[in-house]
Amino acid sequence: MQWQIKRPADEEPQENTQLRLKHQRRIFHRGHRFQSGRDRSGASIVEFAIVANLLMLMIFTCMEFARLNMVRNLAQDAAYFAARHAMVPGATEAEAVAEADRIMSAMVANGYTVDVSSLDSESGEISVTIAVDLTEVALFAPYFLPDSDLVTVANMRTERYDGFYQQ
Repeated sequence: MQWQIKRPADEEPQENTQLRLKHQRRIFHRGHRFQSGRDRSGASIVEFAIVANLLMLMIFTCMEFARLNMVRNLAQDAAYFAARHAMVPGATEAEAVAEADRIMSAMVANGYTVDVSSLDSESGEISVTIAVDLTEVALFAPYFLPDSDLVTVANMRTERYDGFYQQ
């Protein structure tokens, strides 16, 4: 076995020192190129924070539009069935309002108004109007659509005109 005596750094030959410095620069340059990958470890968290906000905004917007569409459809159905309920002889405006309230209460507790045209024995047509106040039933829409209402109207001919029961 052969023993080597290591010289201190200041006694190394000039050629070996230059070669080692050149090699160290190359390693540093390569390391610097890969170093940027380690510095980007927080970038994915920042990107997620930006994208997550937009994603949540889109999800809540879709939920809000779906809910408003359900309320609009419910108001249309309530107006239609209230008009059908009041079109027969002997039905009153109060019965039409009660039918509309029964249907609307399935989803909306308050925040809507029901208006029924006057009914008498000579009425040839009935009109039921339901207006839903968005500030009462919507979550985010009032911020973008202040003082807005969903209004639906159902018009039907009544069975009260002369000659309806004559054969």
